[in-house]
Amino acid sequence: MPITQLTLQHFRSHTDVVFELSPDVTMIIGKNGVGKTNLLESIYTLYSGKSFRDGDEELLAFGENWWKITGQLDDMVRELRYQSTVVPTKQLYIDGSSKGRFTYRQQLPLVLFEPDDLLMVHASPSVRRQYIDTLLVKLHPHFRQIIARYERALSQRNNLLKKPLSDSDLSDALFAWDITLSTLGADIIAARRQLIIELDEILTGYYRGITQHNETITVTYQTQQGSVSHELARLLAHKLPHDRLRGFTSVGPHRDDIEFLLDGKPMKTTASRGEVRTLLLALKFAELSLIEQYTGQSPLFLLDDVFSELDASRQQALTHFMSGVQKIITSTETYHAKLPRDHRVIKL
Repeated sequence: MPITQLTLQHFRSHTDVVFELSPDVTMIIGKNGVGKTNLLESIYTLYSGKSFRDGDEELLAFGENWWKITGQLDDMVRELRYQSTVVPTKQLYIDGSSKGRFTYRQQLPLVLFEPDDLLMVHASPSVRRQYIDTLLVKLHPHFRQIIARYERALSQRNNLLKKPLSDSDLSDALFAWDITLSTLGADIIAARRQLIIELDEILTGYYRGITQHNETITVTYQTQQGSVSHELARLLAHKLPHDRLRGFTSVGPHRDDIEFLLDGKPMKTTASRGEVRTLLLALKFAELSLIEQYTGQSPLFLLDDVFSELDASRQQALTHFMSGVQKIITSTETYHAKLPRDHRVIKL
């Protein structure tokens, strides 16, 4: 849902300011430290209900106890208010009418590229799992509860593994939790596998579109078990002595990983920084495509420092792929892409 005007009050470095945004491309230009990312962060917060960097309290301008973000969207005025001295501290307003405490059901579709995304390929498996699960929830919202229930059951099982129980008492105590973990875990594995297949089918096209070369990207899902609940139940039982010694559950979707290959070689160990950046951008384009396919809505695309380390040809290829969705992009003044006629530039 496009946003055409943004008003910020007491939000980080922006005390009271109004920005006009293009329904196509808005470039936010300025040197480091002038508040470009803060502006992008405010839009993300308005759409998703939370920052991608910090908690609500950290978003306050110095010395203030409230902030407000107001956006003029296609057919409504959307306003998110935070005040540390009232309960609930954060509330959503639509056309001036309070909708109460912000919940995930009030989120609007958006995709964010920011520099920390570049860590994903080399980070721990938990970061890659988090990315896949976040996208999975965007496409299939009911998986939010499935994942939450799995994590609660996993926490209960791990707590029991640490207790000084006899073998028989421990088996009895784990019985119900193992059934829950097996059932929900199999659902999560099956859904992740299907999502990985869908990403794998379209990722190479986006990667080649940016690089203008003929490389192939492959995405694989690495797991110890199949997507049938009895397979996971068997593994949980088999690993019980090992898990009891370690005090945690060693099998399940919480131990799985996602691997990215470039022309058959693992990117974690062989890819250059430029190749990793291009992969992450291709992933974001794939994410845009899947969200639109599954929800019927065109997400807002936020890109922080996206042109950094891209030559002029790749910058131009990037803007070509971004046609059809609203883009809000931060950059220094050294960008070379040719922008659409109705773009807007905000200089900070």
